[in-house]
Amino acid sequence: MSTSTDAKVIRDALSRLGKSHSDVARELGVDRAVVRGVLYGHLKGARGDAHKVAVALGIKDGVVVNDAMTITDAIKAAIAA
Repeated sequence: MSTSTDAKVIRDALSRLGKSHSDVARELGVDRAVVRGVLYGHLKGARGDAHKVAVALGIKDGVVVNDAMTITDAIKAAIAA
């Protein structure tokens, strides 16, 4: 396994915690279908909400920035991380 966590491990952890895709979506402020898509490999997490979900759940290494942040500031944050 790489530095990121396998989606199956995350699905199992959510099950053990009694948390649903909807719970994750609500907490991250995204649509439930995006969470499900990332957890089942339909969405790779390359951009937008799918990226946010993949990074937040540890499936992908990356940086989640505020949507209101400018591209310039977001790039600076990504380089600093």
